[in-house]
Amino acid sequence: WHTLINDKLGGNWETISKVSHYYEKAFKLVCPGVNIIRGTELYDSHKEYWKNFVLFTKHMTLARTMRTMTIMGRSESDEKIDLSKLLYPPMQAVDIHTIDVDIAHAGMDQRKIHMLVREINPKMKWKVPVAVHHGLLPGLTEPTITDDEGTGSKMSKSKPTSGIFIHDSDDEIKSKIKKAWCEQTNTKTPLLPIVQHILFHEFSEITVERPDKFGGNVTYTNFAQIESDFAMGKLHPMDLKNLVADNLVKIVAPIRDKLHMDEETKNAIRNSV
Repeated sequence: WHTLINDKLGGNWETISKVSHYYEKAFKLVCPGVNIIRGTELYDSHKEYWKNFVLFTKHMTLARTMRTMTIMGRSESDEKIDLSKLLYPPMQAVDIHTIDVDIAHAGMDQRKIHMLVREINPKMKWKVPVAVHHGLLPGLTEPTITDDEGTGSKMSKSKPTSGIFIHDSDDEIKSKIKKAWCEQTNTKTPLLPIVQHILFHEFSEITVERPDKFGGNVTYTNFAQIESDFAMGKLHPMDLKNLVADNLVKIVAPIRDKLHMDEETKNAIRNSV
């Protein structure tokens, strides 16, 4: 339902259902044992959900609801938002209560809805969850002015060239990284956060392979070393791109190959973003 409301995947219910099953398989490969609950299943199995939804919205003003639109990647000043989108914030809030969440964990772009939950849940005499937020990986294009949630330009499935996805082929990954914004010595490149949060999460050390005439191979054991070398011009943008691309392939390929995404699902995603 959330995907449909937010106009994702073309708003096509059949596509949304198909892709949701694909996402479930992906999550279970990355996080074995995780329990995936779709919105439809949640609402069908909790007859009190819509009663709670209405009661929760009684504590929300239209102005406050509009201010939470950023959780959907929308502007609070957007006058063309259709009415259904105003249902999204309270739905997400009541979802948290319905699945009995102790810790609400999401990206910084979801902070406003979690603050709403922490404000209204006591009025509903509901458990108040702890809210934990993490930064989002920036998109691969040149960064824009950071928004008020501190998210800036993030990877987005609605902009396929802005991010790396688990269904990307090795060649697609390498092509996207090769085209990524990466000015020499400019540490604002989106590739460095990938090194810090993805590569060093998976590997204790990473090696830049290059000819001796360009400095030869160099191995890094922590992010500070590679950031410093890049800032001082000791690490060329192309070397950084090759490093990121090669190691992302090592991480993504085993998961992608286990998923066996069929062409129909691939096309559904590509044609509906």
